[in-house]
Amino acid sequence: MKIAVVPSSIENLDRYTKIGAKAFIFGLENFSINYPVVTISEIKKVIEENPNTEIFISMNKTIFNSELSSLEKILLELNTIPIKGVLFYDLSILSIYHKHKFNYDLVWHQTHMVTNYNTCNYYYDKGVKYGVLASEITKDEMIEIKKHTKMKLFTYVIGHSIMAHSKRKLLTNYYESMNQDYDHTPKIIEEKDKRYIITETKDGTCILEGNIMNGTSYLQELNDAGLDYGIIDGNHISDILLEKLISLVNDILEKNSTSSMQEIIHFIGNDTGFFNKKTIFKVKKDEKKD
Repeated sequence: MKIAVVPSSIENLDRYTKIGAKAFIFGLENFSINYPVVTISEIKKVIEENPNTEIFISMNKTIFNSELSSLEKILLELNTIPIKGVLFYDLSILSIYHKHKFNYDLVWHQTHMVTNYNTCNYYYDKGVKYGVLASEITKDEMIEIKKHTKMKLFTYVIGHSIMAHSKRKLLTNYYESMNQDYDHTPKIIEEKDKRYIITETKDGTCILEGNIMNGTSYLQELNDAGLDYGIIDGNHISDILLEKLISLVNDILEKNSTSSMQEIIHFIGNDTGFFNKKTIFKVKKDEKKD
């Protein structure tokens, strides 16, 4: 398993690669949600300074008809840069990809939808070589998917899990209702024993789990099963802590270090999310009478 890092900026990348990062995922300005974003020129700089590191670009927002022309131009421009792949949500990207046959690969990243191997295989047959597994499935389900697909798979192992995204500007509307201006900074809300991070950009509002999800106790099992990338999401995590987490995860993968697992728990807690918790949906019985 390779460590793929979502860094909060393009700084310190050389330090991250020295301690185990093999890939970076960046959000592209104007085409990404819930990722720290970079420009095309910044991507070129990153590749120039990190020639042996895999670079993936996230374009995981809903695309509107008015954006299709600029989207195609951006995808063509990315084709002139030696990136590894593009993470996509909107199927317009897959359509444009088939039109031009780009050099880079596509990564299916529809957040909560990458949950089974049949759909992975469907997209693989359409030319999509990678997928980012939903963080709501268990490690057993991840292993089952990997067993039955040729698609290379990413899974989140550390980070603030996304709860929801809305196109609406919820924070702006909230502050306007109180005759105040939203200051465009992340907000924290607490409800009982839960904590949430809420952010807003021009593309809408993201709600994240306040706790940092920690899946490192399942790393060796996922690694042995052939999962290809473990994502450490540095969004809303300090650079100092991110560097420590990369190093400790690398120790777990290389040495199966239990002391490193305990150290990670010391830093971020032991919220394992859905790694060992099945999501059960019940269909309500139709009680209507004929």
